Formats: sequence, C-alpha cells, structure tokens
Amino acid sequence: MLASYLCENGCTPKRGERRHNDPDEKKREYFEKYDLGKIREIKESEIPYWYPKDRMMHAPEEQECWGVKWRAGTSNFRTVDELFTKRNLWALAAYLETTNKTELFQDFLLFVFTSILFKSSRMMAHNKDGIGRIQKGTYYIPQISHDIHVGKFMQEALGDMLSGYSQITLKKSNLLISSSDSRVLRIPTSSVDYIFTDPPYADTVQYGELNFVWETWLDLDTNWHDDEIIVNAFRDKTEKDWETMMMQAMTECYRVLKPGRCVSLCYHDTSEGTWALVQDIMAQAGFIVEKTDQAVYINSATKTTNQYFSDKVTKRDLVINFRKPKPGEAAAAILLTGDEDKTTFGEKARRIVRDYLGAHPGSTKDRIYDEVVSRMVRKGQMEAHNFDELLRSAAEEVKTPVMKTLFEPEEPNLFGTHEISRWYLKETELVLHDDAENAREEVAAEKIGAFLKDFLGKNPGDEGVHYSNLFEFYIYAVTDKPRRQLTDLLPDYFYTTEKGTWRLPASEEEERAKRDARARGLGRRVKRYLAQLAQGAFIPEQERPSDATLAEWIRHCKRAGLYEQGKLLFEKGGLNPDALSEETMVDVEEDYQVCARMLAREASEPKRRGRRTEE
Repeated sequence: MLASYLCENGCTPKRGERRHNDPDEKKREYFEKYDLGKIREIKESEIPYWYPKDRMMHAPEEQECWGVKWRAGTSNFRTVDELFTKRNLWALAAYLETTNKTELFQDFLLFVFTSILFKSSRMMAHNKDGIGRIQKGTYYIPQISHDIHVGKFMQEALGDMLSGYSQITLKKSNLLISSSDSRVLRIPTSSVDYIFTDPPYADTVQYGELNFVWETWLDLDTNWHDDEIIVNAFRDKTEKDWETMMMQAMTECYRVLKPGRCVSLCYHDTSEGTWALVQDIMAQAGFIVEKTDQAVYINSATKTTNQYFSDKVTKRDLVINFRKPKPGEAAAAILLTGDEDKTTFGEKARRIVRDYLGAHPGSTKDRIYDEVVSRMVRKGQMEAHNFDELLRSAAEEVKTPVMKTLFEPEEPNLFGTHEISRWYLKETELVLHDDAENAREEVAAEKIGAFLKDFLGKNPGDEGVHYSNLFEFYIYAVTDKPRRQLTDLLPDYFYTTEKGTWRLPASEEEERAKRDARARGLGRRVKRYLAQLAQGAFIPEQERPSDATLAEWIRHCKRAGLYEQGKLLFEKGGLNPDALSEETMVDVEEDYQVCARMLAREASEPKRRGRRTEE
C-alpha cells in the first residue's frame, strides 16, 4: 500500500509518498499511525449519509452471477457499494446529500457527480506513471487500485464542466433531450429532417448493466431494463427479441422522417450475422441504402481496450446512410438471406432479375449482377450459384455491334469489345406469373381505388387526385407493398386526367381495358420495345409489334399518362399509318397529339410542390 499526501502548511517537499514497507523508518511510523489509522477509523465508523446498497441488476440473493459483465475475480462484487472503498463511498455519499439539498444548479452538480463516479471506484487502476485509469465498457477491478481524492477530482471536474457550459451557452438553441421509448415516438409523421442513431448491436454493449451503478446512485427507476433492446442470456433476451424490437424502433424512424430524408446509422459491431439482420430490418422498415462513392467513418478520440489490441473489433465506427424513399422510389423488397436452398435461391434471384429488367430493359450483364448481389445480406453467396444460367432462365441476350464509324462496325476481336451485349426479358417473363405478387398488387390497387373514390367524393370539384396525395396514402396504408414502384403500378389500374392527376376507370369498358392490359403485360412490353429501339438492338421480325398493336400501345400510353412513351412510339416505333383503317388512323393521330400537348404543358409549367411533409 502506498499513500500520497500534500503538505498545505508551506513545508517542503510539498508532495510526498510513504508506504507500508517504506525504507524510511519515520515514514513507516507515520504510515502506520496516520494513514492506516485513518483507514481503520473510517472502517469502524458508520456512514451517516444515504448511498445505494442494491444488488447488481437486482439479482436474487442466492445468485452469484448477476449478468453478462460479471466475472469471477475481477468483477464479482455483489452490490453497488462493494464497488467502492468505504473512504470514497463516504465522500461520494456526503457530496450527493449536499447536492440533493441544493435547489439551484442541482442537475448540473449531479452531472459533475456522475462524471467522477467510476473514477472514484475500485475500478481505477494504478499505473506505473502514477496516474489512475479505468477500463471502459466493462467492470474490471485491478489487482492494484488507485484510490483518488474525491474532493480534488470533483473540483477539477467542476472547472471542466463550467468551461463546457460556457461554450454551450454561446451556441444554445431550442433543444429537447428525452429518454422515452424509441419504439413509440411522440413525434408527428413525416416531420423530421434528419436522424442520427447509434443503436445497440445484439450483446456487444450491455447498456443496462453498465448504467446500473449510475442509475442506483441517482435513485432512478430501472424498470426500463425490461424494454432494453439487447441480447442478454441472464435476462432471457434473445437475438429474436433484439431483432423484433429493433424493427419496431426503425419503423418509428421511418414514420417520423420526411420522404427523401436520411437516417445515419452508426455501425460498429463485428458480427456478420448482426449486419445481415440490420440490413433486413432497414429494408423491411422501408428504407433504401443511400449510395456514396466512399465509406464514411467516425474516429473516436477514446477507445476501449479491445479496440486498441483486438483484431476482431472495429477500430472506428462506420456510418451508413439509409433514405426514406421519395415519391416514385421503392425499397428493395426481395432479400437473399443465404439460408435458401438452390431452388429457392434461384426463384428469388430470378424475381430480382425480372423486376430489374422490367424497370431497366437492355441493361448489361454486370449491372444485373450488381443488382442481384446488392440484395444479398451476406457476401460471397453467388459463388455457389451459376449466374449465367440463372440470367438466361429469365432474359435473352441481344448483341449490338460497336460502330467504328457511322456506317462501319468494329472488327471482331478476341476480347469481345467489338459488340455490346444487352439483356431483355423473355416474352414469357413479360406477364407476371407470381401469384403472391399478383395478389399484393391487387390488394394495393383496391386500397388506392377506395382512397380515390373517397377523396373525389369529398372534393367533387376535382377530376382526379394528385400523385403526391396517392404516394402519401400508399406509404402508410399499404403495409404489404408490391415490388414494383408506385409509378409503374398506377398506369396498370388507373387513368390520368388532362391535368395529370389520377382517376378511377369511368366505365366497365375502361375497367376491362386495364384488366386485359395487365393480363398481357402491356406496360412491360412497351418499355422493353422502346429500350430496344433506343439502344439499337436487333429485334426479330416476329417480335416487332404490328401497326394495329402500336396504335393500341399508343392509346394505352395516353390513358396511363405515359406521354413520353406514347410520343416515342408514334415517332420512332415504326408505325405505318397507311396500314391502318381510317378510323384507327384518326384515333392514333389524336392520341399522339394529346401526348405531345401534355408533354409540352409539363415542360412549360412549374412542377407542383407537395405538402411540406413530403419535401
């Protein structure tokens, strides 16, 4: 044992030390008489102030191990007060009682108190440089403890806090700090501009256990431990519980965030399985990953012992941005978990290919591959599967020569750079044969139809409903969303007005026209054909639409509000008006004029801004 003392009466040296085995006989005598004497006096006395005597984590008396952070020998204290020497326990209790009697600045002084609490405990290790340090993120009582002077540390902490508060005062603004349940936020829907969150990752940081000492000293209610989002075997909190509660919290984040705005998620866990769950949770909540050119990290000034020495711990925190989709966007709904058998994997991957090529016909193989892999929650899965075989099961390859000049193609070469390979959905894939997905689209359309009817009933002067209103309704009312974007879904079921708003089919004939178009995959066929034209792909004669079919497609585009597609079909689709009947020729000319006129109007008019909550 070593005692360090200060001389306050002008003697020299001002600071000194003495030990139980000090070579100086007088120092040994003083050590025994004064230092050990004072320690014996404190031990034999009763502390006249309140201090916490709670069993750690309120564990039963007969239970030695109180939690994940319990360790035999290094953290086997049973109650909160056992974590402190009686000398420092007395000093802390005295300070706390005085603070609790102080009405002015009480919160500020309690904040100072908590800042030195662990430094005043037996966890403060004595180092060779004479400075005491504690290990963060754990309860570790070293072989040699550094028993600090509580009053001195309190004085130094008070000075630091005053300096910090003076800085905050200069920059203060309206600020609310709440410790409410993140799964039930009392915040209006679509009202938040930005969220930064550093959530708990499984069992990595045991917040409840590590906060327990602070909370008992402050005499706080610890019933929140039942709702803690954590994996803890001693409290029967499983990974499934963690996943469920995290999903609830992230769903709330999605609800309160404005469309198009981001949540930054700080990730520092080392478990690939946990990251897989996080990706699943964010996708299921409705978020999409914000794409960036480089990773964003936070380097913390202080690190845990594991961060310094372990090769299995993240050295810094990775920040991933997830965005709440803007109107017209959709989150990736199909995820490959890595647990599928070959057949299930193939079916899921094929759906991803079909959805992607349905939206992006004529994509190159590498783009399609990237899309499939981006839906995987674990890396390296594709190695066990034949991607070429999978791709060819849903799409067909069309090779287009690279032109050396306007009229001369490049010479063939071994590297294949003389031609571009693009992929298009097979004819058989243009019509959706997924019963579950068909059902989702039908249910979504039914709900949207009911909303249209209700909205127009309450607003009889309106011909249709603006897209922004439909999108807002769709996000929150359609819980089991189809994979297709809303912008692709609406034209298959509803009609547009001349003002660009959406309305219900006005007759049985219009209803039947939409139903027939869906049955033939008309929207996908038009998009594929236009992509083939734009990319100069070779189109077999048997796959070229007839003049009558082109006229039908142009009418479909006009009615569905796909004006640009309708205009392109008329101008570049290869339509021969002379091959049509006079009546059909007049109709298609009129449909084309409507498309051209609507495009001109859209170009000249400023776009309508949505409600403030949608920005």
